Amino acid sequence: MSIAKTSTPRAMAAELVRTAGVRMTRQRRAVLEAVLGSCDHPTAASIFERARQILPGISLATVYNCLETLAETGLINHLNFDNGPSRFCANLEPHVHLIDDASGTVLDIHLKTGLRPEDVFDLPPGTCITSMDTCLRGRVPQKSLVIERK
Repeated sequence: MSIAKTSTPRAMAAELVRTAGVRMTRQRRAVLEAVLGSCDHPTAASIFERARQILPGISLATVYNCLETLAETGLINHLNFDNGPSRFCANLEPHVHLIDDASGTVLDIHLKTGLRPEDVFDLPPGTCITSMDTCLRGRVPQKSLVIERK
């Protein structure tokens, strides 16, 4: 699904919801806008703080329930890295995550143009990749840690 990356979080949320056919409540919209307005792979606690600025009366339990529904319907990605808290990613294009060992920053890493997962990984014959959930770890140069929405 391709959403204009220059759109506002509110416009992106409206488009995603329209194509997913999910009933959108005020709470789900606030949570989705909070995730879409970030590119730092926020935790549920961070999303709660951001969603409260959009919808002051929202509870932490409601944020968790909304995140679960949004992830189940494919509107966001639910990420688990080691024993850390769950994080959420608004980037729905195929990509992997790179965690900087020094800062803990999580970056989205896309395959080079023209490459497919089958070109990179030695998969069993006939395998059909439906999603990617790969995490790379390493040291990332400081200048590359500037997080921008692409």
